[in-house]
Amino acid sequence: MKIADNLLMYIYRGLLICFLMLLVSACGERQKEVLLEFKQQPNEKYVYHVADSVEWEFDGVDQKRYTLQHLQDQKSEMVIEALDSMLVRTLTMSFVVTQDTLLNAPDFVLQRRRKSQVGREFGFVLRMCKNGEIVKVVTEDPKLAFEFDRSYKPSQPVFPDHAIAPGYKWAQNFPVEVPEGKPTVATTEYRLNSFVKIDRFDCAVIDFKGELEFEDTYKPSAVKPAEFMLRKYRSKVTSEGQIFFAYAQGLMVKKTNLISSTIQTTTYNKDNTERQSLSIYKDYEIISLTAIHRPGHDSITYNIP
Repeated sequence: MKIADNLLMYIYRGLLICFLMLLVSACGERQKEVLLEFKQQPNEKYVYHVADSVEWEFDGVDQKRYTLQHLQDQKSEMVIEALDSMLVRTLTMSFVVTQDTLLNAPDFVLQRRRKSQVGREFGFVLRMCKNGEIVKVVTEDPKLAFEFDRSYKPSQPVFPDHAIAPGYKWAQNFPVEVPEGKPTVATTEYRLNSFVKIDRFDCAVIDFKGELEFEDTYKPSAVKPAEFMLRKYRSKVTSEGQIFFAYAQGLMVKKTNLISSTIQTTTYNKDNTERQSLSIYKDYEIISLTAIHRPGHDSITYNIP
């Protein structure tokens, strides 16, 4: 009996040790922490594919309700122009429309849209800190800067200055200049969700959800007269999705973003009447890395799902 008892004791002890080792291993995995920061270097170029699907619901001038879809693909290139002593990067962002399709569009929309958007180019210059903070948007078009602030700044997190683990949450506010309205603030919450491997990258998955409300106006110019005197817009925009950030290389691999906009419009007509209308946009965007070009090295291409 004593031998059997000792044998059982050794078995139980071995099982207990195995259990404790598994527990420690699991706890260690849960406690994995990473420091998130951008690490791109001057003269590097990052190429992304942008797939954009927009559903637009609006009131027509005939008081009827319309819904159309707008599908568009873009090629985006980000060139790292410079890196200063404070590790602030100057980035040139350029976009070109490669595919453009309207579905279920009424005739008056097709008539107003005189030509295809394929081949249209636009871009801007950003100054960005290593933690992702955009300190300046450089463009000659204030509306383009506002569009960046309205749609993309909420999905551009300012990373914490310390290592974080899954479950960590943080929030931040972004000041936004409205071209024809009062300045406002966008508020966004972030959460480190998990770690995943995409292609050759170990990525931190970051959930985000931002919200922005603003008012602006439009008054027709003498050069382009209209049937109304003034339009006022009250807009609410939410932006939510996920960022897949390669923490070892310090770059964004993929981002999904659903931008939902509700716009209440009041039109003041020349006959002193008013008209109310409502527009709803749902813009689902997927941005995926396709290539990296580094000086003195062959280009590397990627197939990001």
